[in-house]
Amino acid sequence: MAKSRYGLHINFIAGTVFGLCFGVFLSTWCRNKFIPCAPSFTRSGCCIENLQFNVNIEVEPADQNALKSSQAINNIFIEEADEKGFLFVGVMTAKKYLDSRAVSAYKTWARSINGKVVFFSSEGSTSKYDIPFVSLKNVDDSYPPQKKSFSMLKYMADHYLDKYEWFMRADDDAFVKGDLMEQFLRSVNSSKPQFIGQAGVGTKEEIGLLSLGNTDNYCMGGTGIVFSHETLRKIAPHLKYCVNNLYTTHEDVEIGRCVRQFAGIPCTWAFEMQKLFYQNFKEYRGSFIDTLQDKEVQTALTMHPIKDPSYQYRINNHFTSEKILALRQKEIELQREISDMNQLLNEQTKTMNKYGLRPSVTTFIPTKEKDVLGWEYVSTRSVSSHLNVNPRKGMNAFRKHALDNTVYQTMDIINKNSRQRGRTIDFKDVLYGYVQTDPLNGVSYILDILLTYRKHKGKTMNAPVRRHAYLHQTFTETEFIEDPLTLAQRDQLDSQMSPFTYKHLIGSKIPQAKLKETVHFIVPLAGKVREFDRFMKNYEDICLRTRENSQMHVVLFTKNSFPDEVEEILKIVGQYQKKYGGELLEVLEADGDFARAKALDLGAKQCSDDDLLFCVDVDILLTADSLNRIRLNTIQNVQIYYPIVFSQYDPDTLCNNKTLGSQCNVEPLDFSPRMGYWRQFGYGIAAMYRSDLEKVGGYDTSIQGWGKEDVDLFDKFVQNNITVFRAVDTGMIHVFHPIRCDVNLEPSQFQMCIGSKATCLASQQQLAEMVLQMKNVLDREVPSV
Repeated sequence: MAKSRYGLHINFIAGTVFGLCFGVFLSTWCRNKFIPCAPSFTRSGCCIENLQFNVNIEVEPADQNALKSSQAINNIFIEEADEKGFLFVGVMTAKKYLDSRAVSAYKTWARSINGKVVFFSSEGSTSKYDIPFVSLKNVDDSYPPQKKSFSMLKYMADHYLDKYEWFMRADDDAFVKGDLMEQFLRSVNSSKPQFIGQAGVGTKEEIGLLSLGNTDNYCMGGTGIVFSHETLRKIAPHLKYCVNNLYTTHEDVEIGRCVRQFAGIPCTWAFEMQKLFYQNFKEYRGSFIDTLQDKEVQTALTMHPIKDPSYQYRINNHFTSEKILALRQKEIELQREISDMNQLLNEQTKTMNKYGLRPSVTTFIPTKEKDVLGWEYVSTRSVSSHLNVNPRKGMNAFRKHALDNTVYQTMDIINKNSRQRGRTIDFKDVLYGYVQTDPLNGVSYILDILLTYRKHKGKTMNAPVRRHAYLHQTFTETEFIEDPLTLAQRDQLDSQMSPFTYKHLIGSKIPQAKLKETVHFIVPLAGKVREFDRFMKNYEDICLRTRENSQMHVVLFTKNSFPDEVEEILKIVGQYQKKYGGELLEVLEADGDFARAKALDLGAKQCSDDDLLFCVDVDILLTADSLNRIRLNTIQNVQIYYPIVFSQYDPDTLCNNKTLGSQCNVEPLDFSPRMGYWRQFGYGIAAMYRSDLEKVGGYDTSIQGWGKEDVDLFDKFVQNNITVFRAVDTGMIHVFHPIRCDVNLEPSQFQMCIGSKATCLASQQQLAEMVLQMKNVLDREVPSV
């Protein structure tokens, strides 16, 4: 009996193995078409007829001399014939976009596609970049592109139908998230007819004019259309009929009609498709300039339109950085898990670091007064900070971006399991908050956030909610990457860049004539012999001795100078004229009381319209590098340069501060906060062409004395749409000098003078330390720390 059972088991196993082997053999037999089909069959069992396609839609490679890449494409496809890919994306483009939009798409999102991306253009198209594209014979770039669209589908069906599971028709101004698209399509059966995209029925004006039935629709082309290989197989024999029987001028409508008629399916009606295949209606100009953080954009599979090709790189960098942040967050969480396990096991590891610590707003405990980390008050529009000379400032773009990104990550964590819980919490606004930056441990936030609570399950409800969020953003470890490329390799890489990337990142070569352009210094002067002598010595070092192309125009007000001062100034100028030539320096005597506007206007009139003017004061020290920045940052008819100079504090105040001890030496190139501040609100130092100065009306010579003339001119440039370029210039230092404010000045000028005088006294921290030393002011002992 036992033996009989054993024999039955053996027979059962042998039969099973034989059946599996026979099934695999039969499947392979059918796939390779070992059994020929009768000509009358279209599809029977495992037999598929090799249907012929005799239409007038033809495809051929572009010009052989200009398009070696087209041959390479065919070779690539032949090599991949034995292995079935996942997704083939055909991108419709045109001749004028092959070197711009097509290049940007190929170098960004196309690399995330699990499969192949090929660009389809009109007959005779060429490109100087190595991108895969096909030139469609007898197809031009006329709009609407019905013939181009159907020709592309034919090419895809003829060459790759059995090589890919999915096919996509895309525009060159769309962005496709390859990883999310693959994740989505893996959940759909590609062996059945599928026609996926954002469903459309036409605008209100087009209702009834598109020859669509009450239940008919089409997939909108701009956001992309996805076909399963079975759908493409069904419509392939009928593409000629479809292109020869058009009802409208909309190519996406006609593709939808063809699919509905011969594959028997409409475009997906699911409401989710409007978000997955995302059309940007929020921004008039497109390109997702201000909407990258929107929830719909984050979850979208495709994004359209992106009219500026350079924004393809920006969007790609944005989503790539988000992936990097997610991986770093995962790394930090793993470090924390290791830390938790070590604590449970009572084990101490030498490799434990700060990344294993749980987030806390009290991570750092100071032991000295100077180590105390302050908190900055933030709102959606402004920042109040102890770190700024002007405590309250507008919200900078980078700070707003950091705050928005923090809020976005917070809401993502809050809503991670919202669908299962039947509720969502939407962000409305940050009412106020506090931010603390620890250079070693990261950034801490305390935010008062306004939210909207939405309940979907059971009894629905919407309610406004305010919550405090305590957040800590940990810094990751510093990474150093050595560039393995040689200079020649870098040059070769630059030559392969998109012209838009090259323009923004590399720029064009600087003309040598621009670097040799003559800079005309215009210096208003009244007295100040010692300061003028120091200024001329500096000018000699950077201009006269080195034979720089420059010219000096000194405008001297004799009425406001003592006779011996005038004589001394003329003597100083005469020495330099004798040594270097009289044509390089000139002194212009001005009548009446000192007026800076009048001095600059008089100096400018000594120059021609195409001369580069540099309006400067005798209290400024320059370096040689600053001259080239003046030349490069000033562009005639386009841009004015207003450098932000470093202004030194009063050295007497600095040295009398007992808390500084021996650290009161004033170094010329010391840009530390205790030594001075950057004049962000100063417009007196400026570089411009005389033609631009005259174009906006010049200086207002009715303004007497010091100040206000610079702000007036700045407003004129802004109102005349001339670009104002402002940047910190480490080659310009405003040396401290006592400021005397004349009580006879116009009230607004006098107020500006008093403010400047107070700003130059010392930093807020230094003044606070001085006040702490004044026992008679505080009437108490200074606490020891």
